[in-house]
Amino acid sequence: MNRREFVKFSALTTGAIIGERLFSGSPKLALAEPSGIKTPVSDIAVKAIQLNITYTTKIIKPPKHKKDVDIWIPLLQSDHGQEITGLSINSPVEFNLNEDHIFGNKMVHVGPTSLKSGDEITLTYKLRRKTIGTIKDESEDIKKHLVLTEREQWDKNITAFVDDVVSNEKEPLEIARKIYYALIDLLTYDKKIPGCGQGISQWTFENKGGKCDDFHALFRTMMIYKGIPVKWEQGVPLPYPSVLTETGELEGDCTAAHCWARFYIGDGKWVPVDVSEGKKRKDLRDYFFGTLSPNRFKISTGRDIILSPPQGGEPLNSFAFSYGEYEQIPLIYGHHYKNVIQYKITKVEL
Repeated sequence: MNRREFVKFSALTTGAIIGERLFSGSPKLALAEPSGIKTPVSDIAVKAIQLNITYTTKIIKPPKHKKDVDIWIPLLQSDHGQEITGLSINSPVEFNLNEDHIFGNKMVHVGPTSLKSGDEITLTYKLRRKTIGTIKDESEDIKKHLVLTEREQWDKNITAFVDDVVSNEKEPLEIARKIYYALIDLLTYDKKIPGCGQGISQWTFENKGGKCDDFHALFRTMMIYKGIPVKWEQGVPLPYPSVLTETGELEGDCTAAHCWARFYIGDGKWVPVDVSEGKKRKDLRDYFFGTLSPNRFKISTGRDIILSPPQGGEPLNSFAFSYGEYEQIPLIYGHHYKNVIQYKITKVEL
């Protein structure tokens, strides 16, 4: 097989997508066939959304002197909230399917190899994402979700705030409820925050605002301070059902992902929470404590991620996007490569 031919891998296992918000501009209210929904629906009435996804990583400009590169692309996995089928991977070069050793995130690894301008690695799959509440997973190692990253450290101001909010409460569910509503009252959602998904707890507390990463970093910090494990989940937001369109295409970069959290209440039970959406959607403030809407899908778990094989650079803040290196130097998104995502809604389940 020459280098212009494609290596193709097909399986009914995991899949991958990375990207940014799938809807911008004026709301479009009708969802075309074959979904069967021709008029807007309530944002919390949908039980599941089914999609066909095509995700392409495209080489724009290889490093100088034809240096070999490594590229890691995250793969979605089936879990309690989503079902992935029909994965197909097309690549102009050989690749491996790997898994990180701490969080179990799966990925496609290409390299080290030479890639040229215009080369594409394309992943396609089918996704069914469900509305989800508390789940039971006794196989999960809760200890790794009690470890804070360097960005999530508390200080005396944060601990004093938590102690005042929580008071004498001992039950994890009620501690989480108090912290959730306190953060919604404290923080302002500001997507113009400088940087890209830094999620620095002390900065967030001092500035009283930020994006989803900042909200959930602070939530994790406060909960873990009280000894409650919290799982960081990273993915991509879809439009809400009331503005959902049948098809779309977008470019995925580092400003685009969405994150949420899951906290542990004992007996294998994990409760989901989306603090930033609870802030943005005042009408769904109560809903997002204990429920996740289906207009999203999860790509990875955890922060400070070490890839497989390990990257030369620093651990990744999160792994919602493809990451590349040459000679252990990170590739630059938009200069060396880009991601394009195409999606088609095939069914909305009410």
